[in-house]
Amino acid sequence: MATTSTPEPSIPGRIVLTPPKSSGKPQITITVLAGPEQGHVFKIARPSTTMGRSNTCEVMITDPLVSRQHCQIILGMGGINLRDLGSTNGTFLNGTRITESPLRNQDVISLGGTRLRFAVEVSKETTDSKTPKIDELAHKKLLTLYEVGNIVNSVLELKTLLNIIMAMAIKVMQANRGFLLLKEKSGELKPAATHALTPAEAQAPYSQTIVDTVLKERVPVLVLDAVHDVRFANRESLKALPLSSVICVPIWERENIVGVIYVDKAEGTNTFNEEDMYFLSAFANQAAVAIANAKLFDDVRREERLRTSLQRYLSPNIVDEMVVNNTESFALGGQKKRVSILFCDIRGFTTLTEKEPVETIVSLLNEYFSAMSDVIFNNHGTLDKFIGDAIMAIYGAPLELKDNAYKCVKTAVEMRLRLDKLNDKWKSEKKPQIQVGYGINTGEAIVGNIGSERRMEYTAIGDMVNVAARIEGETEGSQIFITEDTFQELGNRVNVKKLKPVQLKGKSSKVQIYEVTGLNPQV
Repeated sequence: MATTSTPEPSIPGRIVLTPPKSSGKPQITITVLAGPEQGHVFKIARPSTTMGRSNTCEVMITDPLVSRQHCQIILGMGGINLRDLGSTNGTFLNGTRITESPLRNQDVISLGGTRLRFAVEVSKETTDSKTPKIDELAHKKLLTLYEVGNIVNSVLELKTLLNIIMAMAIKVMQANRGFLLLKEKSGELKPAATHALTPAEAQAPYSQTIVDTVLKERVPVLVLDAVHDVRFANRESLKALPLSSVICVPIWERENIVGVIYVDKAEGTNTFNEEDMYFLSAFANQAAVAIANAKLFDDVRREERLRTSLQRYLSPNIVDEMVVNNTESFALGGQKKRVSILFCDIRGFTTLTEKEPVETIVSLLNEYFSAMSDVIFNNHGTLDKFIGDAIMAIYGAPLELKDNAYKCVKTAVEMRLRLDKLNDKWKSEKKPQIQVGYGINTGEAIVGNIGSERRMEYTAIGDMVNVAARIEGETEGSQIFITEDTFQELGNRVNVKKLKPVQLKGKSSKVQIYEVTGLNPQV
């Protein structure tokens, strides 16, 4: 099997990397010691070379035990590494399975049933004393690769990182413009960073056809003459800004392309060459690692922000579910949902504050609110707010629950039992005891983050919320009142006593209410 291929006639201008031929330079080879390609010698010159069964691999191995994209040889500033690409049967170096490891001369690589020898050879021919030294630009490129490893990996803010990557690419490539495109959740590539020498160049479009070619062929593309290349003739993007040449290289995440780096030069300037394409490919490999790290850091920060916000309202298990599923329910705005609302309020709290020291009241309220919040969370409710000495809780939002009404009523019953234990404790501590009334209603409400960008709170609004609050106001002592809508959803799981309808403020007709006496243990 040949180690390199010539450009396809139907796709002129595409460059396929070839090994260096200059005397006195190192040449990297992979020799197949055993396997279907036994005896074949592959020459390695790419910044990254993939080995596997796929015909897109630079080193194609037809061994059925080898994965399509099995492993990769990476030529970096720090040396040559062998990296496994998540293969089924693993990559072995000198008999030891590795994820990533440095390669040394005469190392033996095992992939499935195939064994290969890695070698670095130097031509014995003497170099010509007239051989030119590395020019200033080449030296600058080598330094840039080194800087990429030092600079971009120390930047964890994704937007800042992408702008730095593009600024460095434009400078070292001496390009007029550059675009860094990344895949979004939809799978579409969108510009994430753009750099240009002039505002007019920044506004001119890039060639989508060239980008699509990179994605389809899964190789870097070098266009030597963008204006006259038959592949891109009559393209509006190239007419808008006449170009001399273009390079577009993939950004890899394991075997997947997650983006591209695209640079071009205006007509009348020097064109890019094959060496430029090699360099930008190596540059993209370095950048890919930094981008992956920054994305991971962004995900961690997003999760921390979301978790901090949610923990104010929700039980830990609901928080975990919303974080894992990347729920966006806490964005500004609301939606209509069928929910159950619980209001509970301390009876005679104003009189209590007049009799007791402030310290005693604050201590009592903190203990009471903590205990009641635990009961709400244990029943998968959402703690809406504390209103003075009152509590409002929502069942069925932001996550939908089965049996919203029952969980809401169960919460009130357990709150009452928990309060009895607190009162016994406070009595022994010679502190005042309290009584709490509970009101519950079920129906449609608008729920969501309501307020402004500067201050918002997750809450429920609507007539059914007002009814729940006013039903609670009808209670005496530690009674639990529910509406007809809530009663209809409970079945026989709750013991109730039907009361006389009451006239509530703002309602034209009386509202039927029921008093909850307890849960039915038989159901």
